[in-house]
Amino acid sequence: MKAYVSVDIEGLPGIVSGTMLNPWSSQFARASKIMTKLVNVLVEELFNCGFSEVYVADSHGLMTNIDYLELDGRVEVIQGYPRPFSMVPLLDNSFSAVFFLGYHAAAGTTHGTLEHTFSGRTFLEIRINGVRASEFLLNSLYAGEQGVPVALLAGDEYLRREVSEHAPWVVFVSLKKGISRYSAIYPGLARIEEQLKSGARKACENVKSKLVRKVEFEKPYIVELVFRDSLVADVLEHWGQMERVGAYVLRFVANSMKEVLSTIEVAALVGYGVESFKATLK
Repeated sequence: MKAYVSVDIEGLPGIVSGTMLNPWSSQFARASKIMTKLVNVLVEELFNCGFSEVYVADSHGLMTNIDYLELDGRVEVIQGYPRPFSMVPLLDNSFSAVFFLGYHAAAGTTHGTLEHTFSGRTFLEIRINGVRASEFLLNSLYAGEQGVPVALLAGDEYLRREVSEHAPWVVFVSLKKGISRYSAIYPGLARIEEQLKSGARKACENVKSKLVRKVEFEKPYIVELVFRDSLVADVLEHWGQMERVGAYVLRFVANSMKEVLSTIEVAALVGYGVESFKATLK
């Protein structure tokens, strides 16, 4: 069996502050240690359960967060940004299942710690077929199109409802629960490790028993991008099939998640460009 692990950082325990999210941040070294340690916990359990190959996609920010020197040497690790399909590069139907670790609440989630969807600077919310979408949901839909089922989600408690509604077969492991944007409650690390191991074992059993499924939505996908700055909508309004449906909202229709994720990525990069442009105005 072959496992694909996509790991983010904001949904991990011990991480609640903007001072932990980027290489230039004062507490980033601690966040990197937490991510690397929990990746190793999950990876070891996957190998123990019979997986012969494990790919790990480092999927936060510049996507160079995992300490390569401390990472389990049996894995194949994907690092660096930008790259195709962001958090799920190189994912194809050769994989038996996807395991999501450290995923956080969607943009617009009340009390969600560090909540955002792909780009907190660009998007206030992303909706697909009328559903407010997290990175978990969007990446799961992409995985489904590649023929890969989702087995595990370990992250923010506020994702539990999304899992129960759209992927009830997925083993959910709560790693933290938001109190506010910059505050959360979570168990001590020893208990987190045990919960993650237990969840991974259950997810592996489900994969072997073929109880996991692909996440699917009706097509075509109707996607709404809600921007924080109307200038981004101004810039993108006449691109492709974009329809302006509000000062901050663009809508487009897509027939594949490849198109959806690619469009979101370009829109996020445009958002970064707009922010950079505004910073030059003096």
